[in-house]
Amino acid sequence: MNSMSFKATWKISFGEIDYAGVVYYPNFFDYFQRTEEAFMEHIGFPYPYLIGELALGFPIVHVESDFKRPVRYGDAIDIVLEVVELGNRSVTFSFRVFKGREVCAEAKIKHVTVDLKAFKAIPLPEDLRKKLEREAGS
Repeated sequence: MNSMSFKATWKISFGEIDYAGVVYYPNFFDYFQRTEEAFMEHIGFPYPYLIGELALGFPIVHVESDFKRPVRYGDAIDIVLEVVELGNRSVTFSFRVFKGREVCAEAKIKHVTVDLKAFKAIPLPEDLRKKLEREAGS
């Protein structure tokens, strides 16, 4: 799949670092979630609408990540999100964290689409699938 990218920029606050003075690694997953929420809003499917009105959830079923370079208090980071895989009931996003041109971390996160009322996996809604396919460049 030829992916197109979505980029979000975040500035590291004091509360996000650990005793060693670098971003505490679980905070990267918060940045990924915030970037994903910004992306979904960008494509016209904000999470409050998906969760609140359509009763669709997107639980995570698989995560892989690598941490390559430290990110410190006060740094500005760019997180690049790409749609890398679309299944019938799932979507996988990749995330790359940049400080300038340096790649500091990478992750892939797979979500399944769930009907929140029944909490059962369901196919991606067709209108959402079309938007994700367009973003994936397929």
